[in-house]
Amino acid sequence: MSKIRTTFYLILLAFVFTTPTLAAYRAPVWSKDGMAATPHAAATDAAVEILRAGGNAVDAAVAAAFALSVVEQYHSGLGGGEFALLYLTGNGRTIAVDARECAPQAATADMFIDSETGKPYEKKSYRGGWAVGVPGSVAGRVQLIEKYGRLSPGQVIEPALRLARDGFLVDRVLAARIESFQDNFAEDKTTRGIFFRDGAPLKRGELLKQPQLARTLAAISKDKGRSFYHGLFAGYIVSACQSKGGILSSDDLADYRVIEREPIRFEYRGYTICSMPPPSSGGICLAEILNILEGFPLNYLEQGGGEACHLFASACEAAFADRSQWLGDPDFNPIPVEELVSQEYADRLRERIDRHHRNPVKGPGDPWNINPDRNTSHISVIDRDGNMCAITTSVNTSFGSLVFVPELGIFLNSTMDDFSKQAGAPNSFDLVGSNVNAVAPGKRPLSSMSPTLVFKDGKPSMCLGSVGGPKIITSVAQVIINVVDFGMNIQAAIDAPRVHMQWKPDILYVEAEIPPEVVRSLRLRGWNVEQKSLWSLSQGVSVDFGAGEFFGASDARGVGTAGPRLVR
Repeated sequence: MSKIRTTFYLILLAFVFTTPTLAAYRAPVWSKDGMAATPHAAATDAAVEILRAGGNAVDAAVAAAFALSVVEQYHSGLGGGEFALLYLTGNGRTIAVDARECAPQAATADMFIDSETGKPYEKKSYRGGWAVGVPGSVAGRVQLIEKYGRLSPGQVIEPALRLARDGFLVDRVLAARIESFQDNFAEDKTTRGIFFRDGAPLKRGELLKQPQLARTLAAISKDKGRSFYHGLFAGYIVSACQSKGGILSSDDLADYRVIEREPIRFEYRGYTICSMPPPSSGGICLAEILNILEGFPLNYLEQGGGEACHLFASACEAAFADRSQWLGDPDFNPIPVEELVSQEYADRLRERIDRHHRNPVKGPGDPWNINPDRNTSHISVIDRDGNMCAITTSVNTSFGSLVFVPELGIFLNSTMDDFSKQAGAPNSFDLVGSNVNAVAPGKRPLSSMSPTLVFKDGKPSMCLGSVGGPKIITSVAQVIINVVDFGMNIQAAIDAPRVHMQWKPDILYVEAEIPPEVVRSLRLRGWNVEQKSLWSLSQGVSVDFGAGEFFGASDARGVGTAGPRLVR
């Protein structure tokens, strides 16, 4: 064999063994009748049931959200808050619905600072009554159904009501969470009665019934959530919170309002992307990351390779530095939204990035002097008509504040931890912030929740979202890049190993599945790499309207599903 031929085969073998193959990834779920993707099979079943009953994407997504409030109380629930992004084909509108929790009226900027040490309390912002913000989930869901759905609240809530009343089998994730918090649950007779059997925490495969929660859902079905904010239930919520040292009042609940906002819109390689505006940081950070990366030829790089990961991490580092300084509740502080999402600003940030070596970001940029052209459970649903609804819902930390309302069968959120307790002090997700995100009465804390809709040539293309605190933003960005730049299907794009960089701490997190040679490459480029499995869970739906086909993907890292399932 000639030297030339030998060299050719060696190059070919090297290409085969170093280039990732999409065959290693699962295929997405396929349908010609709409699609839903959620982090739990019971929630997906609820969404499919509602679609088949004549509901639209909004009805189906809300049904899934209520179902998750039963089967995933460690991630979401009636005592939490959420963002929804929806697109309606009838009028072509894309709407951002803000049902985020807000601070009680008795909240103060220094409420989480120890007066003796001048430093933040260790756990007060995310455990106990002080951690509780005014819940928004119930009000948000009812408004979505009544204003944008086709079915009644009773019809939409019915699948969740059955799950709470008749029970469901505990999965491996819930069993592990119950075991982790068994000492907390054992202290209270109500939670012990729900999550324990024969003196031991419920195990995988055992039946979990929640009669108190079923009665709460039945009441919401009948009075459209009024008692939750104004009546007997509101009294139970206030009593539970204040018994744990909280400051939530009946007036806080009565005054809560859902806010509709204008989504963040930007272009990326011929796609139009819409995501959540402040008080979510998701849309702005996504725009900043992708605007920076649009100046690099990612499609010529190896997906998941060293240079692609380096460039992505560099863009994320710049975006999260800006997040720490400029973002918060827009109703309380001016925010340079148009400047941050402008291509001009991204061009300036891109100039700092060396393709071969890390250039650490020392601090946030200065968007104010730009004059731009104007331009933690997740559910994704697209119905057969092309309506889209993405909902990211959360109680913040596992089981929220651990404040349980026994009469309602719900945990209250720990969302006050998302405020900046002190400028520069990290929260439970190691995120730092400025006084723009300081605590104030009625203010909504900054969030990373990023429900996102993607359009191609004016038509729906993808409905995406994720959970996992700040990893939500980087996960959604990587899914979009995997589809748009690397041509992956929606399931492969979600399942592919991910990296995460949030400026502070100075660590580039990479999943355990990232190959050792990529980790070495990143370290040689100057990154402080920490490799472990820590990750977020993403859900996505894509659509090909020309072929009338829908594709659903639920993250392989979790126990979720997509549906309806049809066999080709």
